[in-house]
Amino acid sequence: MTYEIFKEFRFEAAHRLVKNYTGKCTNNHGHSWHVRIHLQANSLDEKDMLIDFQEVKVLKQWIDDNLDHATLLWENDPMCAYIRQSEQRIYVTLKNPTSEHIAEIIMQQAIRLFQNNRINVACVEVNETCTTGAKIYQ
Repeated sequence: MTYEIFKEFRFEAAHRLVKNYTGKCTNNHGHSWHVRIHLQANSLDEKDMLIDFQEVKVLKQWIDDNLDHATLLWENDPMCAYIRQSEQRIYVTLKNPTSEHIAEIIMQQAIRLFQNNRINVACVEVNETCTTGAKIYQ
């Protein structure tokens, strides 16, 4: 048997896409991001839980500390200098800060926080609007 739970989080952040991109998203703009993480295990713990939902909130804390109300920018975006100079919140990415890459970043953090011998981070879904998003699977 495989058990699976999910937990949803929200955060607010701006981003823009400038690496090899020429569409309207080159303009700095914001989203109300919606994140859903799925955790799996083949067994339950001594409380008959995959993991206590309260324990999953450590990922929300990481999101709040790093992504919430920040500007998410590719490391070579010239806007990085201005955001730093004006002492605004910034999160610098190694790739374009697309939904796919934001999902990847959150997946990496989730793996760091939750993966052990029993729990597997199955997937992370990130929606930047109510009709668009990306999913990444481990």
